[in-house]
Amino acid sequence: MGKITRGINDVSLRTYQKLPEKGIFNGIYMALNKIDSEIRFGDQLKAETEYARQEWIANITHDLKTPLSPIKGYAELLAGGSASDNQTAQKYGSIILKNVDYVEKLINDLKLTYQLELGAFPFHPKKVRFVRYLKELVIDIVNDPAFSYQNIEFNCDLPEMTVLIDPDLFHRAMCNLIINALIHNPPNTTVKVSISKNNEKNICLSIHDNGIGISKEEQAKLFTRYYRGTNTKEMPESTGLGLAIAKQIVVLHGGEIVIKSELGKGTEFLILLPVN
Repeated sequence: MGKITRGINDVSLRTYQKLPEKGIFNGIYMALNKIDSEIRFGDQLKAETEYARQEWIANITHDLKTPLSPIKGYAELLAGGSASDNQTAQKYGSIILKNVDYVEKLINDLKLTYQLELGAFPFHPKKVRFVRYLKELVIDIVNDPAFSYQNIEFNCDLPEMTVLIDPDLFHRAMCNLIINALIHNPPNTTVKVSISKNNEKNICLSIHDNGIGISKEEQAKLFTRYYRGTNTKEMPESTGLGLAIAKQIVVLHGGEIVIKSELGKGTEFLILLPVN
């Protein structure tokens, strides 16, 4: 009994040593071992969550400070009369506006990801002609001057189908995935968007690129909020929240998203979406 009493005390103090599961009290020893394992796992999970939270706050702070520095610097130049002509003043103003836009996008993405997490974002699903919807979405990106020089293809051999989605939210998820493939790969990368029938109940959307690929280690973290891969620029166009938001939106639609990638051979995001 003394061993059991000490074991209970050690579990609470996190100093417990696993007891051999044998003898008359083997059932109790087994229970103590299991409780200790679960407590240690919980402690580890809590520590990892806290570390991720602190790292995330540090990243947000950094990304807010980064654009604020040029905003302040060029505003001071304008206020001090350093802009000797209209052309210089316009240049300073453009730099300020670009960085203000980035801060606004970061704040909006933060708001959206928390609203999705809490179920507080309005969700308005309706029936859409899905093939036409996706084709128009791809055309919109192709016509964007920022991506007009890149290769984007749309392929679908299926007949038109009606799918229940929130058009605005799903548009956001698809754009996040496609644009992510464009901005994190070389300019000559081709991005292909295609639709196939997975089975009678699900359709499969594919966003495939022939770019640089993603390592197994990074794939495991890719949908983590605010994670950025090693191929991300110091001051990216994205906020580090795009893929996390895309996954939240897909899950909200009752679907799932998976990634297939190999370094040097490109990346494919697969969205499995229920037809009804």
